[in-house]
Amino acid sequence: MRAGGWLNRFFFLFWFYFFATIIPRPLQRIFTRSIGNLFYLLMPKTRGAVKKNLNLIGGQRWGKRGIAVLARQTFQNYGQYLLDYMVMHRLTAENKGKMVEKELGQEHMVEALRRGKGIICITPHLGNWELGGLLLAFKDCDLYVLTLDEINPNIKSFRERMRMGKGIKNIYIDPENPTPAAILEVVKVLKENKVVAMLGDRPGKANTIDLDFFGRKTRFPMGVATLAMATEATVLPVFVVSRKGGKYWGTIERPIYFQSPSRKERERGIRQGMEELVRIFEKYVGEYPDQWYNFFPYWS
Repeated sequence: MRAGGWLNRFFFLFWFYFFATIIPRPLQRIFTRSIGNLFYLLMPKTRGAVKKNLNLIGGQRWGKRGIAVLARQTFQNYGQYLLDYMVMHRLTAENKGKMVEKELGQEHMVEALRRGKGIICITPHLGNWELGGLLLAFKDCDLYVLTLDEINPNIKSFRERMRMGKGIKNIYIDPENPTPAAILEVVKVLKENKVVAMLGDRPGKANTIDLDFFGRKTRFPMGVATLAMATEATVLPVFVVSRKGGKYWGTIERPIYFQSPSRKERERGIRQGMEELVRIFEKYVGEYPDQWYNFFPYWS
């Protein structure tokens, strides 16, 4: 079982919530290092998958010892992500400085809203993507999160309360079998010049495209391209990563436009846009490899 699966079980989330509320944030790193080290040692298969991913990201330049250090840090950082997730409902626009040090690229959001075609914010499983949603909501964005339905009702309820308490709406969709109703709801939201946030580095079985990612052919979901082509929405790659000192930096990258002058040019327009998006993903994953939370052999 993937580390994310273990750590996201409601039993573990309860304890993360407990420790997140009683341990001051400056001291939490002691706990997350301990729990991260524990799961690193207890899950050899997952540990091996993380090391394999890191080796491919680094092009084998980090060496065996360097890979081991980064893999251990990945487990530790994921623990901190979960602790922060447990208390994010307490954040407001006024006190967000407790967690967030800088926000960059706000001008791209302003320009995209002015364009009036809707916005798709997309990020990989990197850093703290849930915090990214809150930062957007704090800017009075009418935000919808495109998300998978959660099997565990307790986790689903907690997630919904956290998001809805900040004005964030959920649109549930199954990437293996997306329903027309869910797709139409997303299109409607974008046509109303609202913001849809989604994750974009784990493909389903359908609607994918093969692209170069760290020198290897890699399947990516192309739902973002399909939606952007259909609605002319602006695509904004967004990232929230932890920096030295434990606080986060949020960055909105330059916009990507999926446009084609004709139906014949559509396929080329999708590929060009997706290649640009994946290059940006590669830049951030390469810079923060121990905050990329794919606890399985990503390239198998």
